[in-house]
Amino acid sequence: MPVQHSSPRGVAVSLIASALFGGIFYLAGLVSSSAEVVFAWRVLITLLCYAAALVHPGARLALLVLWRRLRSRWWMPLLALLLAGIVGVQLWLFMWAPMHGHALDASLGYLLLPICLVLGGRFLMRHHVSRMQWLVVAMAAVAVAVKLAGTPELSWVTLVICIPYTLYFVLRQRFGLDAPIVFGAETAAMLPVAVLFLATAAPGPLPGAELAALLGIGFASALAMTLYLAASSMLSMPVFGLLSYAEPVLLVVVALLLGERMQGADLIVYGILAVALAILAADGFRRTRSPRVGGGD
Repeated sequence: MPVQHSSPRGVAVSLIASALFGGIFYLAGLVSSSAEVVFAWRVLITLLCYAAALVHPGARLALLVLWRRLRSRWWMPLLALLLAGIVGVQLWLFMWAPMHGHALDASLGYLLLPICLVLGGRFLMRHHVSRMQWLVVAMAAVAVAVKLAGTPELSWVTLVICIPYTLYFVLRQRFGLDAPIVFGAETAAMLPVAVLFLATAAPGPLPGAELAALLGIGFASALAMTLYLAASSMLSMPVFGLLSYAEPVLLVVVALLLGERMQGADLIVYGILAVALAILAADGFRRTRSPRVGGGD
């Protein structure tokens, strides 16, 4: 059932996940392994974490509920495979972009994603959007318009992030596949691809520092994605989308730390977004102090 109201806990979980993704993005730009190898390590470690979680009875119950959900309609397993494919491409691209000088293109994709999520939640799932949230969306839209006017070329990296990811989150909520355990099942579906990547792209024994970095990326990724998807189930789609602005701002900072440079009107773009984020933070603080915290007022 789609989430109509949002909790302060969901806000905190979303922000922690964004901070972890920023750290992963930075490490991905420093390691010498290919994006395929890093993707494979992320999948294997995430799958091990979910397998260990099955020791808890609650996790096993959640897996049983998911199994029943998938059996409820003949097409549900196909939908689950589609979602696994979408998120698998995103996991790989998140590693590939900072390694190949497309960190800013990726950050623009995540910049567009919250707008797409808010609009997807409003028009595809009929969520209410408050006046303050519409203001933030409008400011973000202006920022993106300035960005596109100053740098007319729109990278495929940007489009592959913002459009399929919106579909991913809308479908997860619409069909009740938004529990954290679902990502474990999606990761299991990626296992054959991960094994293939390790068999064909792995360079052999890894230096200690490289191995430590890959392990760090893997464990941080498992935690971050679990928190991110948990936030999507605790927040309405508009609030979840608006809070997602924290991640692209962090990714922009990481891109600059990795040596990429802004062009055109980028400073104006991120200045507008900084104001929008301040408005969003004030609105979120007001909602956490009110008796009724929801997707609109």
